[in-house]
Amino acid sequence: MRNPYARMYDAKMDVYRWTDVEIDGITKQVRTAVATDRPCRYSSSGQVSSGAPNPAIVNSHKLFCGLEEDIREGDQLLITLRTGKTIEADLGECHPYSYQWQCEIKRDDNV
Repeated sequence: MRNPYARMYDAKMDVYRWTDVEIDGITKQVRTAVATDRPCRYSSSGQVSSGAPNPAIVNSHKLFCGLEEDIREGDQLLITLRTGKTIEADLGECHPYSYQWQCEIKRDDNV
């Protein structure tokens, strides 16, 4: 099934996941690359909330990618935008739709 949204994927992502590895009888967690240079779309939008006493800007960050991608909540992402800017983020809740994943992105900064 061809993904009609794939033509809008103008960024690339590297996906990292913590996995258990046994070293000398001790189990340690190691950050492992799951996928590299995979096509995606990063979206960021800000909305003003009318909170009292001061209004605030609330940013929303989303990631879109094909259903064939191996992504899970909690994965760490390195997203490279078409401009060359890189964004480090943690993957939040993901929802599969007919052609693609739509995922919340957790970022430390409020850019």
